[in-house]
Amino acid sequence: MLRCRLQHEAQTSLLNVFTRGFFTQIYEPTVFENYVHDLRIDDQMVELSLWDTAGQEDFDRLRSLSYADTHLIMLCFSVDNPISLENVESKWIDEVLEHCPGVKLVLVALKCDLRDDPVIRDRLARYGGRPVEYEEGLAVARRIRASRYLGT
Repeated sequence: MLRCRLQHEAQTSLLNVFTRGFFTQIYEPTVFENYVHDLRIDDQMVELSLWDTAGQEDFDRLRSLSYADTHLIMLCFSVDNPISLENVESKWIDEVLEHCPGVKLVLVALKCDLRDDPVIRDRLARYGGRPVEYEEGLAVARRIRASRYLGT
């Protein structure tokens, strides 16, 4: 079994697409969800267990209990929310290193299609911001020593 944990509010949509084959337009907040997906890797069947955990501070102690036996952590951020990338370095990486030293990390940029969306650009510009560029995510991936940097 391969256990994978994701951190970020948009990861639920990513998990739905991967495990159920569809994208939902309605955001449904989760506290702890477990998605199981069987896949073949090098002619061997592997049970992939994906854990979608709440990121709010109220769940910090509870969330820490779910790290046991984790093989891979996907730290997710949304390109239309620059603070979510900042949180990778200011919150998530410290928690991951504390509870899962040596675990493989993948940094995932979510909502990449919104980078050039004029509505998103205008909304962020009103507050002096802009969507997260590919290079910014890549720089964070290097600093946290992620094995991969992916975008969806």
